[in-house]
Amino acid sequence: MIQTCDLFLTHAWRYHDDWTHMVNELNTQGVRSWRNFSLPWYDPALDPRTEEGGKVVRWNLETQIIPCHAVLLLAGVFRQLGCRKWVGMEIEMARRHAKPVIAVPAWGSQDIPSDVRELADTEAGWDGGAIMTLSRALAGHRASPAVP
Repeated sequence: MIQTCDLFLTHAWRYHDDWTHMVNELNTQGVRSWRNFSLPWYDPALDPRTEEGGKVVRWNLETQIIPCHAVLLLAGVFRQLGCRKWVGMEIEMARRHAKPVIAVPAWGSQDIPSDVRELADTEAGWDGGAIMTLSRALAGHRASPAVP
């Protein structure tokens, strides 16, 4: 039986090119083979710099990360100005909930920068099937049943 793999892709609340490329790569494995728990959401009326706004944003991030099998640390997102704070928060939440972190190089690159590598448990290239296999293995085969 095919297992669905639940993944969170680092995004820093925006649709980055690397995020879009990774979604497309994972979709080549079949849209029912994985579920994307990293859908960027933003309410323009919400100011994440305020105490209340920050709580809402952090709660939304954490509820996306908790059910996942793994977190994909997209180097291309992490390296963009203004994203490190959010990606750092996503990685911290992954650690708090014992989610494996898989570093992926920036789109078009094979190298993972040392600062990204230090944050991850392991690394993978741009191969959707290999990423899902690795995610399931790291999660201890806790993959959920395939979506009918």
